[in-house]
Amino acid sequence: MKKQQGFNLIELMIVVAIIGILAAVAIPAYQFNTVRAKISEALIQAASAKAQVSEAFIADGLPAVTGLATSYNAILASEKATKYVDDIQIDNDGVVTVTLTNSISSGFPTDALGTTLVLTPNVKGAKIASDTGSVDWACASTTNRNATTKGLVANLGTLPAKYAPPECR
Repeated sequence: MKKQQGFNLIELMIVVAIIGILAAVAIPAYQFNTVRAKISEALIQAASAKAQVSEAFIADGLPAVTGLATSYNAILASEKATKYVDDIQIDNDGVVTVTLTNSISSGFPTDALGTTLVLTPNVKGAKIASDTGSVDWACASTTNRNATTKGLVANLGTLPAKYAPPECR
């Protein structure tokens, strides 16, 4: 009687098929996660602008935010640009708009190139105005569901929600 050693061809083909199916499911999920990680890095770039808006509002209210917006937007976009961000702008009401890069070398999918994420400052559940209080931030892509769930007002951006970090969906 001959002793069997190793695997036969059918068993090997089944293993290869299972690995192929797992790879077909895992690769797209991995790609979405890498895009989200890059966009999270872009949000980190906006942290400085958010902090400046919060400090200006707490110090002197909306007039200080308007003055900050004027001086911040006067900075050349090239000085604020990074690998994933083309520009960051602050509106007179403190809304921070992060424009993602148009560069294909960034690794963003084509429908995410040049899109925006919008960070809206809120005081007591409304956009900052003459009211005083601590500043909460709402982030939005093409949807602002997370912000509205928290009772915050958020301007919409143009980044497809599927690429946005959970806070910005």
